[in-house]
Amino acid sequence: MLERLIAWVLNNYLGKYVENLNTDQLSVALLQGAVELENLPLKKNALRQVGIPVEIKSGYIGKVKLQVPVSQFRSAPWVICIEQLYVVAGPVSMAQWDEELEEKAAQEYKIMLLDALEARWRTETESACYYSSSYSSWLSYGTSFMTNIVENLQLNITDVHIRYEDELTVPGSMFAMGIAIDSLEAQSCDDQWVPGLSKSDLLGHSFKLVQMNNLSIYWDSLDQGGNLWNNLSNAELAARIKQESKGHNYILSPVSAHAHLKKNLSEQPIRSKSQPRIFCDLHLDNVPLHVTDVSEIPASFEKIFI
Repeated sequence: MLERLIAWVLNNYLGKYVENLNTDQLSVALLQGAVELENLPLKKNALRQVGIPVEIKSGYIGKVKLQVPVSQFRSAPWVICIEQLYVVAGPVSMAQWDEELEEKAAQEYKIMLLDALEARWRTETESACYYSSSYSSWLSYGTSFMTNIVENLQLNITDVHIRYEDELTVPGSMFAMGIAIDSLEAQSCDDQWVPGLSKSDLLGHSFKLVQMNNLSIYWDSLDQGGNLWNNLSNAELAARIKQESKGHNYILSPVSAHAHLKKNLSEQPIRSKSQPRIFCDLHLDNVPLHVTDVSEIPASFEKIFI
């Protein structure tokens, strides 16, 4: 059962974004309480699935590690560790953009949500029968089980570099914009912000701590025909990221932050403007912004939107 659950989670969430995901050997790995997947190439259309006209030119995930508390998988947190998330993306040319296909995918997603809502409504409104009560009981157990896992899920991401290269939007000009993060960690806590198992308060709120280390953003103007990363192999991409880490024109120098997240767990729509679904208290020491050529970046944006 546990193997199938892990395989389903990996295939439905990670499988949308990586190529050739193989979950056949999970049973062996789970005996040791951890599942490790390495060197996962990203799908070219991973970003287009959400309707963004941007495709991945090159990129991969160096390692994904899922730590499962086999003996306490309902009462102890699951931990997902992601190392080396490297992405080089770029615009999709109009010749490649299939508007009909994108609309079809969006419509199918809406239908899936409606089907799930209808199934739940039927279990709550139809007369009690064996099927209805059994399905409702199973749904309640499954929902509680999955909610417990999600609420206590810990996420650790290290070594992130996402780069957007554009040689189409502004004819005769190329630029690259990148975001780099040393580490990002999210973990459950109580209402006093003490890390541990998720414990909702009397008002039905859950709490999470988020810590981000060394976020930086750069904008580089590229010479025609050079400095593009979109055709690099995984090894070449990793080497280039390390070699040029200090050679970018940084708009935002490395900055760290931590946040307190409070989520309203109510299943009903939130109609009060003073009570948001998610409340975020973000703490920043400073925001070191740098623009070396004041006219360069605004001019680039002006060309893009004209």
